[in-house]
Amino acid sequence: MKYILRLISLCVLFPHLLLGQMETNTSFQQAEESLMSQLITYPQEKIHLHTDRDLYVPGERIWFKAYVADAATHQYATFSRYVYVELIDACDSLVNRVMIRPTDEGLLYGHLFLSELIPEGDYTLRAYTRYMENLGDDYFFKKNIRIANLLSSVTEPAPTRQKEKAEKQEEEYDVSFFPEGGNLLAGVPCKVAFKTLNKNGYPEMISGHLVDEDGVEILSAQTLHAGMGAFSYIPVEGKRYFLKCSNTHGMEKSFELPVAHPQAYALTAVWRNGKLQVGVQKAKQSPDIPCYLFVHCRGLLLYYSAWDVNKEVLTFTEEQLPAGVIQFILFDGQMNPLSERLVFSKHNDGTQTVLQTDKEVYETRENILASLSVTDIEGNPLTGHLSVAITDDQDLAIDTATTILSSLLLSSELRGYIENPAYYLQDDLYAATALDYLMLTHGWRRYDVPQTLKGNPAYPQIPFQTTQEISGKAASLMRSKPLADSHISVVVDGNYGSAFTDEKGRFRFQGFEYPDSTTYFIQALGKRGSSWIHLDLELESYPALVHAPQSPVVEAIRAKESTEDLFITKAEQRAQYDDDMRVIHLNEVLITASRYQRKREEARLQHWQNLGAEITVRREDFEDSHPMFVTDLIRKLPGVRVSGNGFVEIVPPTFKPTPPLVFIDGTLYRWPETMQTQADSPLEMISVREVESIDITRDGGAAIFGMLGMGGAISITTRKGASDREKYNYSLYTPLGYQRPAEFYAPRYETKEARHLTNPDYRTTLYWKPDIILSEEGEAAFDFYASDFPTTYSVVLEGLTSDGRILRQVKKIQIK
Repeated sequence: MKYILRLISLCVLFPHLLLGQMETNTSFQQAEESLMSQLITYPQEKIHLHTDRDLYVPGERIWFKAYVADAATHQYATFSRYVYVELIDACDSLVNRVMIRPTDEGLLYGHLFLSELIPEGDYTLRAYTRYMENLGDDYFFKKNIRIANLLSSVTEPAPTRQKEKAEKQEEEYDVSFFPEGGNLLAGVPCKVAFKTLNKNGYPEMISGHLVDEDGVEILSAQTLHAGMGAFSYIPVEGKRYFLKCSNTHGMEKSFELPVAHPQAYALTAVWRNGKLQVGVQKAKQSPDIPCYLFVHCRGLLLYYSAWDVNKEVLTFTEEQLPAGVIQFILFDGQMNPLSERLVFSKHNDGTQTVLQTDKEVYETRENILASLSVTDIEGNPLTGHLSVAITDDQDLAIDTATTILSSLLLSSELRGYIENPAYYLQDDLYAATALDYLMLTHGWRRYDVPQTLKGNPAYPQIPFQTTQEISGKAASLMRSKPLADSHISVVVDGNYGSAFTDEKGRFRFQGFEYPDSTTYFIQALGKRGSSWIHLDLELESYPALVHAPQSPVVEAIRAKESTEDLFITKAEQRAQYDDDMRVIHLNEVLITASRYQRKREEARLQHWQNLGAEITVRREDFEDSHPMFVTDLIRKLPGVRVSGNGFVEIVPPTFKPTPPLVFIDGTLYRWPETMQTQADSPLEMISVREVESIDITRDGGAAIFGMLGMGGAISITTRKGASDREKYNYSLYTPLGYQRPAEFYAPRYETKEARHLTNPDYRTTLYWKPDIILSEEGEAAFDFYASDFPTTYSVVLEGLTSDGRILRQVKKIQIK
């Protein structure tokens, strides 16, 4: 119900959206209902990460905030609870991965720690939810991150993909053609966009000529931006055309264009003076059939009406279209698509974000007070949440390649990775032309709109992830046959849960969540308590790792404009005072042990490695004394007390005598509620002859079991178990859990003594605050302290309002 209200609220925001002139026509209503049904059945998400910067050195943290928004409304309360953030190197290998969950205020933010030994190089920051895997990696958030070495660092550069092979292939390239509207029409002026990529997937610059099959030159053509270009000509039916071109390395190639269709339609679109003019072209032999123009933005219907053949173009003003990618589709009477055209609208929704500071110029180490106000075009306050990153302009330039506007409005809407997406949103003719070429060469594929309108909606295969889960199966050791009704128990942090396997031997635990590094004890027992069961856990799987390519052209531009040397110099100086950034080199340690000892220790520690044993007894320690019972071994150990009836207590005792946990070959056994004789003790389940080793741990070592482990634990490894580890019916499992919150540290010079400290302040990120929440009056405030250097700071604010408006503001602060 909440999601339906969101969709309705968007129509309230844009009451002029439904532009069709057939409001009472059933077809219009059916189209609107079909789209609404699809959005409800298969709501989708998009994501943006705001980072404190995009240049780091080893030992630092990448601070980020995740904005997960509904793809249609851009409102941020989605159904997914967890966001995964990964750092990927250029060889598609994982460097780090974290999972974050919402705070009490519903915000998602965290950090990625960079090891002191991380190699220098270009990395990809990737973010997604499990639900976003329905559409795949093309729609995940990706951003390029640069890791630079400290001057004194000895780390090697990050591995790259076979550089020599890449150099040999860089002259190879391919050109793809994209006729406007999807069809090349015979005998009609046609616009054709093209995109050039080399064999490494990077854009390639080319220039050349369009020639016909007789070699007659028709026109010249060249790429404009990112390997994209366009030209217009009138194709003749049955004639072949070629683009003869050469790249920057002088390699000449020829590419054949698609054959012109004698009976086809094509949509055209062009912006003129703030108005979008949409037209319909058809080949000379195309039949005169009724056509219908369908227009939507992010799955929300904007227009649906029969095409008026008496009009050359249909005009839309910029105010009539919401910001973002707009899809125009031309249908026939049976709702079969005839042509498609994408355009981008830069509609300004009138949101006013005002960021002010209490002074124009500040001194070093002075307190800077900032206030924020967000209203709509009529001055009404807006609620929502934002994040702010403040950096030193002498160290680095702010990230202008990826912004919250480019993420949510552009790159998240198109299939495939778009390098430097914010470039296309600049207000100049060159960028506007490149943006239109981008629309011509990329497709909108969130939904199959024709099938949706025919009543065949798509359904997600992966549900929203709302909790953590552990799943697996149990099978017989002897026959490997799935076991139904096996009892599965889980112990974690003092909590106990149980379930039974289904007819296929499968089980699943849901409805819980724990922080990262939490260990779960999972055990399977048969119907009669048998431990002869093979427990097989389903380990978590993640999407294939794919880095975001960065073309050599962009790398060259960045290197030319970079202040990386100044940044590294300051980072080197900062490392002298920042313990988190020091690399401590330890002397070499040589571990020696006999083969027999290592094998025995590996066997003994297989299931006990997470419980730090304080007392250990091995078979060679007791076999000469010929004890009769296991309790005879236990009572001789220091710190262990055994009563007359066999009750065991590990001392020093807790506030209340609590029996220890007992494990036999990894299987957990419980003490009976009342013990009459020693025979009732779980220690009497095996004979002394079967014992290989005994490990005793006090209550602190059994902390993963919470209250259940207050009495400590006794782990007995049998001789049979020690030689047959793979058949254990239990597991100590440590999956990826949610990241515990960490606070960004910024010094506060509140006293005279603090302002005169001798330790220099070498901060590059002066301030990072991911949890700015606007009040009901649309206001917020924050403060921080300047560092030690005369410079200017860049203040970058990004956020979302409660009704789905995208916020971004950049302000400069001067320090003298």
